Amino acid sequence: MGGLVLKLRAGERVLVNGAALESCGRPSRLRVITPGTDILRMRDAIDPEAARTPVGQLAHVVQMLVAGAVDPAAAAQEARVRVDDLRAAFVEPGDLTVLDRVAELLDEGRAYPALRLLRDLRDREARIFAMTGGM
Repeated sequence: MGGLVLKLRAGERVLVNGAALESCGRPSRLRVITPGTDILRMRDAIDPEAARTPVGQLAHVVQMLVAGAVDPAAAAQEARVRVDDLRAAFVEPGDLTVLDRVAELLDEGRAYPALRLLRDLRDREARIFAMTGGM
């Protein structure tokens, strides 16, 4: 049987298609057999106070879309503006390709795959700031 297997520690929380679930008691496993299920481990969630960088702020907006915690139209518009702003900051073709794909996914209403792409861009941004001494 295929599907994604989630291994959860006791007390660990995950967000599945907008529903928060918590592992009770001892560690457990869940098999997600529905294709296209959006799953966000709460330990991977972006704290709004920690979203201080431009990519982090964009990722937080997209995360709120995934969680269903914001008005989808307004958040998608805000995310789109932030993507456009980031295009001016990133110059590497690979980074621009990621931003183009994020914009496409947001236009299609597919926030979860966009959030997954932004994880790599957040890592790239962190490396850039580490090299330049910024943020």
